[in-house]
Amino acid sequence: ALMMLLNINGPLDLAQTLASGQAFRWRRHGQGFRGVVDNVLFTVRQASDGVAFESTPESEEAAAPRLRAYLRLDDDLPALYRRHDGDERLAAAFRAYPGLRLLRQDPWECLVCFVISIYSNIVRISGNVGELCRRYGEPLTPALPDAFTFPSPARLAEVGEAEFRDMGLGFRARFLSRLAGEVLELGMDLSALRGWDYPRAKAALLGLYGVGEKVADCVLAFSLDQPEAFPVDVWVRRAVQEWYFDGRNVTDRAVRLWAGEHFGRDAAYAQQYLFHQRRLQGRTAKVGATPSASSRR
Repeated sequence: ALMMLLNINGPLDLAQTLASGQAFRWRRHGQGFRGVVDNVLFTVRQASDGVAFESTPESEEAAAPRLRAYLRLDDDLPALYRRHDGDERLAAAFRAYPGLRLLRQDPWECLVCFVISIYSNIVRISGNVGELCRRYGEPLTPALPDAFTFPSPARLAEVGEAEFRDMGLGFRARFLSRLAGEVLELGMDLSALRGWDYPRAKAALLGLYGVGEKVADCVLAFSLDQPEAFPVDVWVRRAVQEWYFDGRNVTDRAVRLWAGEHFGRDAAYAQQYLFHQRRLQGRTAKVGATPSASSRR
């Protein structure tokens, strides 16, 4: 298949977007990345005027809308940047990482990944998720022995907690096992939450076993187009405390309420830029600083 070009509206930084702790199934491949979206294997790379990609088993023409939707290429980032040019800290993060975008992932995959992410780090999460797909997903095509579908709730509900523990999921094994069973039993269509208002969509996720505030907000922000979601992890809390609260300690709940007022419907985007800026700044901080530089949530 020949590379096809997707034109974009405004800036896109593919590497920052795919490696910013939102998604865990992309791997570096040559000049770009390789990953599975909607059961299609994409090879993508940054081009001067857009995204060059090839897809299999689906043709590039058929797969293009999937990739466009996934990368949220219709989001108007310049307008977002202009709306917050009075916020010094956020504007600095926008300048540091122009083209960092939120993703529109499959919500089931996103939910499982963030349940696996609890007290973990990006490298480990990626390994766990890859192993989950290898063991319980289906090969996309016989020609691609290393590309798999993401396992369905029905498939994961059949797997016992003990097997997930053997995979190295630790205490998350019970969460995953029960979560899959609940989603299956409720016949829950997670993508329907895209159209719900934020409090109602969040309440639906919080009703699931093993899903707390942070995991719920990650799923709402990174897969369900909920612009008010503001996931608070250690890096976001630090960013907000240091940059907006003069270093004072504030609770996660207070941070979420503040973000809702301060950023409104740009909260999810603001979170991703603050998270990325603070985490990468943390990496260059003194050695031995905790938590681990790549911790996600």
